[in-house]
Amino acid sequence: MTELDKFINIFEGSYSAYGQTRKTEEFDERGKHKTRSFIIKKTPTKRMFQEHLDGRDPALGIIPINESNKCKWACIDIDLYNGFDHKELIRKIRQHNFPLIVCRSKSGGAHVFLFADEFLPAVLFRSKLKEMAAKLGYANAEIFPKQNKVDMQKGGTGSFLNLPYHNVKMTMRYAIKDDGAAMSMNEFFEAHDKAKLSEDQLSKLSIKEEKVLDNLLKGAPPCLVTISKQGIPNGQRNNALYNFGVYTKKRFPDTWDRELFKYNDAYCKPPLDKKEVDTLIKSIEGKEYNYKCKDEPIASFCNAKKCVMQEFGVGDGLPETEIKEIQKYDSDPPLYYVTIGDEQVEVESQDLHEPDRFSSKCLEQIDQAMPPVGKLIWRKAINKLLKNTIPIEAPESTKVHVQLKELLSDYINKIPGKDWKDILRGLAYTENDISYFKFKDFWKYLVRTKVWDTKKYQKQKTARMLETLFDAEEIPGKIESKSVRYMSLPSLKLDKPNVRKDKMKEAPFA
Repeated sequence: MTELDKFINIFEGSYSAYGQTRKTEEFDERGKHKTRSFIIKKTPTKRMFQEHLDGRDPALGIIPINESNKCKWACIDIDLYNGFDHKELIRKIRQHNFPLIVCRSKSGGAHVFLFADEFLPAVLFRSKLKEMAAKLGYANAEIFPKQNKVDMQKGGTGSFLNLPYHNVKMTMRYAIKDDGAAMSMNEFFEAHDKAKLSEDQLSKLSIKEEKVLDNLLKGAPPCLVTISKQGIPNGQRNNALYNFGVYTKKRFPDTWDRELFKYNDAYCKPPLDKKEVDTLIKSIEGKEYNYKCKDEPIASFCNAKKCVMQEFGVGDGLPETEIKEIQKYDSDPPLYYVTIGDEQVEVESQDLHEPDRFSSKCLEQIDQAMPPVGKLIWRKAINKLLKNTIPIEAPESTKVHVQLKELLSDYINKIPGKDWKDILRGLAYTENDISYFKFKDFWKYLVRTKVWDTKKYQKQKTARMLETLFDAEEIPGKIESKSVRYMSLPSLKLDKPNVRKDKMKEAPFA
């Protein structure tokens, strides 16, 4: 097997689409090049993989989840850079004995891969990687595939990840050895063969629980157990102790405020002074108190699936499922594929605009309703997500201007008029590559076909589209002494029409 064939075999994914990301000349506030990503609904070819390895831009992005909702690989995407310590990440991976391979991403962050020797359920991959990401301190990192399942028959595609070893001879996207050195592609192949798992191995892959060394953390959320062992980072003692306060209030409802001082002494180094602890106690005393799951230092170690099972875990305070990504299918009108939690929902523009309609679509498709939210907050959140919308290329036939062109061509070509008099009979007549017809007759044709959306594109709007898209113009004239207003349209804008032989010598302009 050639190197190319090995590479393709390892990163095999969806056959329905692939992705590309193009770098722009703009920079964001973090000093990172702004990019534009899009999805092409075509099968990735062997030539594309070769061009990726040869260094041709843009790099190839593969969607790991296939048409059967299975994958051969999955990835934790750690989008951090500016001095990211890959060697320290690998040390943690070895400490936990995880079968993962770390690659440097284009931005300098890390793509942490989990491989199998065959296509296995995406839900199994995602479940294992979520737990490993939380254990490594990257619970907020994206997991690819982003969805447990994608309905590709309805147009869904899944999300793509740019592959490593772009421009293999001088690549900056390489797998990394334990000592921090780059692996050649052949060394990566060897590492892959050692790390890949069978279905049985992946199913039985166990992510060990942190042992609770003392009674202080009985039934506590996994994140609190982890930070109690690893230590609270500088500047985060207040946030950490707040969460210990929520825990003590759940566990010791009558004496929690006194108990909290024990946790301050045990886990805050150095402990907060009494005044600061008293201030925290007052902030937790109200009726509403929940763990701050989205804030550090616990966010990076969040394992919601296990936390909800803990005696004093999140319970009813479990964070609501968030919208992660919006893909836009560029048809007319467009469709949107929204990744929410582990699922993907197909909606139209009106559904995305109204939170209640969106919630109904979620209920219909994934058996989950969205929490109530005000329209202003909803639209601010949606607008933020829409800035990073990933477009999916749609066939030309789904575009409104192509649909109108096809209908216009059919009207002109199917039963072409023999001479100018036929315009009075509702037909189109073509002479010298100019087609003539009455708009009201073309409109009747559109209504009869029931293909054109006559409510959305009413008479005036459709007429204007003929003018702007096809250089049509309405002109006055006389046919058999009758004053007539008809449209004149260059037939070169359409598929060339069938022209009958009977012609008048001149256009009957008034």
